[in-house]
Amino acid sequence: MQELALFRKIIVCLTLIDICLVPTVKALDISPLSLDITVEKGKETEITSNVQVLNSDNKPIHVVGSVSGSVAQFITLDPQEFDIPAGPGAHSELASPYQYVTVIFKVPREVPESIYTGKILFKEMPTAGGVLTTSVQLGINVNLRIGTMATAEFPVYVNAMLAILVLVLIISIAIFYKRGKE
Repeated sequence: MQELALFRKIIVCLTLIDICLVPTVKALDISPLSLDITVEKGKETEITSNVQVLNSDNKPIHVVGSVSGSVAQFITLDPQEFDIPAGPGAHSELASPYQYVTVIFKVPREVPESIYTGKILFKEMPTAGGVLTTSVQLGINVNLRIGTMATAEFPVYVNAMLAILVLVLIISIAIFYKRGKE
């Protein structure tokens, strides 16, 4: 009987953890999530790249783009501000409307060899006549390397809540296995 009560407590805990891990529904989405650009030192360079900004919500959104960090001096967004019409809804399989934003990197000849970093941010703003209860802001990591530097980067993506969930699951299985042997 105690085993059943413990099992129910574990199930309730796992359910609560799962509810906490469910991501919030957002209308704004971007692709790609990072831009890594390398340019030659001592050469005036202009590079363009496209970023896709999507609206999966069933309401139109207004988006404002900005750039932060040391890379901001080299980047222009076109357009910087735009509207995206209403989409099919967050759980629909239909294609969502989108806007392409051209990211223009202009690197002058006299820039020293270095790595410039920052983010391109897209923020959902209230539309005319509408009320926005939560503001969504998504960012794209940007790395601009000037020169021929070799760097090694080892990004680590760890979700602590997922690790805790797995640990709790392993412990609960071990407890039930041990009690089953008794």
